[in-house]
Amino acid sequence: MNREKLKDIIEGVGFFAVIASLIFVGIETRNSAIQAELNTEAIEMAAYQELITSINDQNALALQVPELRTLSIRLEEGKTDLTPAEQDIASYWLWMRIRHGDMAFFQYQRGAIDESRLRSTLAPLIGLASSPYGRQQWEYRKKNFVFEFQQYVDAILEGLEAEDGQYLPFSAPVN
Repeated sequence: MNREKLKDIIEGVGFFAVIASLIFVGIETRNSAIQAELNTEAIEMAAYQELITSINDQNALALQVPELRTLSIRLEEGKTDLTPAEQDIASYWLWMRIRHGDMAFFQYQRGAIDESRLRSTLAPLIGLASSPYGRQQWEYRKKNFVFEFQQYVDAILEGLEAEDGQYLPFSAPVN
């Protein structure tokens, strides 16, 4: 075999090696993209699960503390004649709801949950903040949170007022 033929064979093998490595890189890139997508979905699911767990914990608290349950009903009915002890409980109750909503909004801003999940997780806050006492407390406390969150919650509350002044109550109506 002469040198020229050997050189052609080596170049052919090199050419096929380059092609094979490009195919390998393409496959690895595709696999990495699929893995990144799966990781993103897992993060989104974990973020939403954490928000739901927080709501469930707050709901369990209302079920375990009869005074809180009674107070929640009174607030939903629009009662504003709260005793100092009830005002204290209502204040903490709303504070928990606002903190929960703030975390949901943060996750929404970061792309961990979409807007439909955000609105779903804000429902307990909106229900409570829609009551006269809750709205007063929201107006007082909202300055403690990022401006975008304030605007978002305010827009929802204003939208409810524009519709018919009604809100989705914290609990389902009892027949």
